[in-house]
Amino acid sequence: MATPQAAPPPPPVSTATRLLWTPWTAAKRAVLRRRLGRAVFEKIRGRSFVVWPGVFNPVVFRTGRFLAEFIATSPLLEPAEGATALDMGTGCGVLGIFAALRGYQVAAVDVVPEAVSCARANAILNRVAVELHQGDLFAPVAGRTFDVVLFSLPKFRGTPTTTFEQSWRSPDVIDRLAAELPAMLNPGGRAYFVLTSHGDCAGMLNGLAQAGLVVERVLWQHFGVETLAIYSATTPNRDSSAAVSN
Repeated sequence: MATPQAAPPPPPVSTATRLLWTPWTAAKRAVLRRRLGRAVFEKIRGRSFVVWPGVFNPVVFRTGRFLAEFIATSPLLEPAEGATALDMGTGCGVLGIFAALRGYQVAAVDVVPEAVSCARANAILNRVAVELHQGDLFAPVAGRTFDVVLFSLPKFRGTPTTTFEQSWRSPDVIDRLAAELPAMLNPGGRAYFVLTSHGDCAGMLNGLAQAGLVVERVLWQHFGVETLAIYSATTPNRDSSAAVSN
């Protein structure tokens, strides 16, 4: 069987647009980054989430919020009875919690112990059941499969020097996830994930294609100096009607 063609990356931001947005974005980041060194509450779709120091903040860094809002509202994620979801690299738990609110039976994994504790606190805060595991990628749920896999994993290459950097920088997590993801999906199952035009999009998209997955860009949106895009991935010869906007 031929290797599926890689999906297109998030559309680039034009030089003119980037120059116009850079001063405003720099000012906004300076304000938001003050929230990273202390425990804060963030609001997404009217729900509160505590984010502890060292845990990836889905609002400050935008990718988590963008994917969480998609999970909360997209008709593509309407669950069948008893449907299961895996939130890989859960962070503060926002993706898995919104999946649970839609009716999925959710398991969530993160390599950082503080993130697992933070996600557990947010599951309690939002009154949903999420099965939480601490460990590396799919190891804690080895041998299981899921109807939906959700992830907003490190999108940048490099060796993390702090616990916090583990949430956005890794030398190999892109490659390992791409190789292992097909075995985690039930027949007819799908993965949904977010990429930023600032990250190693080609690494993820090419890796998933090489693993035999069909990947489609579902939607994308410009945010000043970067573009975020949400993708679906599934095994070949299944319904590929998930793309709603190219």
